[in-house]
Amino acid sequence: MALTPALALLLAAPALAQTGSFVNWESPQSHPIDLTPNGAVLLVVNTADAQLEVYDVVGGMPVRRGSVPVGLDPVSVRARTNGEAWVVNQISDSVSVVDLATMRVARTVLIGDEPSDVVFAGSPQKAYVSLSLAERLAVVDAAAPGVVTTIAIAGSQPRALTASADRSEE
Repeated sequence: MALTPALALLLAAPALAQTGSFVNWESPQSHPIDLTPNGAVLLVVNTADAQLEVYDVVGGMPVRRGSVPVGLDPVSVRARTNGEAWVVNQISDSVSVVDLATMRVARTVLIGDEPSDVVFAGSPQKAYVSLSLAERLAVVDAAAPGVVTTIAIAGSQPRALTASADRSEE
């Protein structure tokens, strides 16, 4: 009987466990680091640990403020305001809206299959979230996320997004 790669891995699993080897299957990040608009707080997704890491950077050097548990496989973070960050959770199919003053998730928005990134634009401000598997763009009211509408977009598995410099919807 020939030894297939899958069988070889299965047979090696006990040896890998004994040596402390670890294989981590994370979703690819699209925008893992962001600053608040005033430049005082650095936000970093910790994909492996399903956390948002928060640092104060007022003095020039990052000082860890703490971490906030979010959904599974956070791949993107965007600061909407100086006090609010949106974390895109790819495996949870959700966005965690984090209150940076309390260091807690204020709300979770179920957004659709395999979200990858979020940007804000328009007046009143809307959040646009790429849904890579569905090849759609989810749109929600950023100030009061509730109803999610989707728009089909031309492209294969869209991930990273950007807004125009003036943050208009055009």
